[in-house]
Amino acid sequence: MSTSMITFSVTDLRHKTNAVLRVAGSRGYVYLMRRSKPAAALVDAEYLSALQEAYEDYLDMLEFDRAITLPRIPLAEHKIRHASSS
Repeated sequence: MSTSMITFSVTDLRHKTNAVLRVAGSRGYVYLMRRSKPAAALVDAEYLSALQEAYEDYLDMLEFDRAITLPRIPLAEHKIRHASSS
């Protein structure tokens, strides 16, 4: 996947929808321009799914990093503290 910015106008999307979708599918995403400024991005469904998975993995890593800094208590002490809740 190239890092160059592939753009289409909103008018292109309206009149050449299949062509825009084809490019988005092959490149992963395209930018939609309105009045010569980026207005949105059209993202291929598989690419979006990969982005979502990567983001979830990132959040899991943050949660793990937070969890390993929590104070540790011995298992026996944990059992005593939480014996009444079992």
